[in-house]
Amino acid sequence: MPELPEVETIVRTLRPLVAGRRILGVEFCGAEGKDWIPPAILRILVDTPQEFCQTVCGAWVEDLDRYGKNIVFHLRLRGGKRGSLALWVHLGMTGRLTCENTAEPRTKHTHLILSFDEPGLWLHYADIRQFGRLRLMNGSSDEERKLGPDPLEISFQEFRERLRRRQAMLKSLLLDQHFLRGMGNIYADESLFCAGLHPRFHAARLNRKQTLTLYRKIQKTLRTAIQFRGSSISDYVDAQGLPGSFQMHHHVYRRTGQPCFRCGTRIRKIQVASRSTHFCPRCQRATATARNGFGGRASQ
Repeated sequence: MPELPEVETIVRTLRPLVAGRRILGVEFCGAEGKDWIPPAILRILVDTPQEFCQTVCGAWVEDLDRYGKNIVFHLRLRGGKRGSLALWVHLGMTGRLTCENTAEPRTKHTHLILSFDEPGLWLHYADIRQFGRLRLMNGSSDEERKLGPDPLEISFQEFRERLRRRQAMLKSLLLDQHFLRGMGNIYADESLFCAGLHPRFHAARLNRKQTLTLYRKIQKTLRTAIQFRGSSISDYVDAQGLPGSFQMHHHVYRRTGQPCFRCGTRIRKIQVASRSTHFCPRCQRATATARNGFGGRASQ
């Protein structure tokens, strides 16, 4: 699933292409007839297809933002009305949002194509497993308002207070979108490794030094991943169809059985919160303290 760095990269590569552009048309791909809507669209669209078309066609894209793992298109509707209406896109596990120079579907999993007033520009939404969601919203939904703060924006004081109130294991807490929005399996594993903390260590037991180390390593890991345009593990590409390269810099994620770059111990995989969790048993001992925290990658 695309996580914060991947979604941020998509927004940054998409913004200069579609911001300020007008949406001229909506095409639901795979239709067998004029009034037939593909089942994939019915699963992906929260709004009815008719409502989606009527609202989006003719609207201007004023700007794009990221909210957690959501891509948010801020729209100005026909007639010049300005408001809080926005198109929220969640890519699910395998969603792709790419700008193409053709209106023809590139794959059989392309479900939706938006055309713009820029010649030769079409926005394709493709999703193999169809777990993504597209929805029109005024402001944010109750569900979105319940999400935690952004890990790149939260202050250390707030981060520390939120940790002290929780009894969960660190890995499961970092995956909880109500604690921090945008974190996922990749960057939880990588951040905990860089902080020298075991994924099963309980959040409420961290001392101030450990908490500060974890706070800094989360932000450093996310910012570094954004610099490398995210991690392309399977389906992820940016808005121009280009893969990221941060997977070449993973310390532990999906490196089970391989030697740790820092100490040479073999990386282990366990289950935490029903998710595969990768860590170094030596660098991230259950009793490790922040004095073992580190952020650089040792030479291979």
